[in-house]
Amino acid sequence: MADTIRTSGQLGPILKRLRKAKGWSQLELGKKIGLSQERISVIENHPERVSIDQLLTVLMTLDAELQVEQRSQISADASPLLAPASRSTTSRDSW
Repeated sequence: MADTIRTSGQLGPILKRLRKAKGWSQLELGKKIGLSQERISVIENHPERVSIDQLLTVLMTLDAELQVEQRSQISADASPLLAPASRSTTSRDSW
């Protein structure tokens, strides 16, 4: 099953679901990778505070992986986050 993640808030619940699918507590996952239960909690509840190295380690332990791919043009056009910023044109714009 593939999950699309576009915000850090979407990542935590997916990590939690993957952990629970293995039948592991936060403590058990933490012991497998040398992290405390408290750190696993932070990773699941505040994934914006995790290093990419820790994220990849957690994913590997959960038999999951990170894939990065370019979004389709239709998705990009529909996203308000990618709307071009309005700006005035100056002579520098022609550089």
